[in-house]
Amino acid sequence: GLVVEGSEGAGFKNPRDVTSMVLLPLIASRVGIPIIAAGGMADGRTMAAAFALGAEGVQMGTRMVATVESPVHQNMKQAVVDAEETDTMMINQHNGRPVRVLRTAATAPFELSNEGNPMALLPQTLEMYQNGDLDSGLPQLGQVAGRIEAIQTAAEIIRQTVEEFESILGALADSYLRA
Repeated sequence: GLVVEGSEGAGFKNPRDVTSMVLLPLIASRVGIPIIAAGGMADGRTMAAAFALGAEGVQMGTRMVATVESPVHQNMKQAVVDAEETDTMMINQHNGRPVRVLRTAATAPFELSNEGNPMALLPQTLEMYQNGDLDSGLPQLGQVAGRIEAIQTAAEIIRQTVEEFESILGALADSYLRA
């Protein structure tokens, strides 16, 4: 399969800023292999949307950061829950290697000038995930963090995602069969 991630997702991005809504059906129409949707995936609703756009599975990166089992510091997990969908930003767009991160004290210089090298902060960023000092690095989060309301177990998230996915598909089928 092929993981297809839109620009709303966390981490390094395509410099051309294409969202999952556009990218998924485009790639699905051009390849003959299964697609895993990433970027903006967090629950059964986004899973249903991804499947409608041509995906056969989803990758929920930011959602899984806020799990009991996630090895990151509790501060990072709580940052996911506390974030709004507008609390992330793209940095490093000037050199063709943009990165979506949570706005912190460390991102302020990038926001003001969009210059600098985020790779220079890689050691601090790796430490940040363990020590919880989010202002010391560049925490990578997707825009979907704005939809995440609680730290849960991975099993709870998977169960809820599948249940919601099945419920939405059933409701859609019922509403269109009656029409």
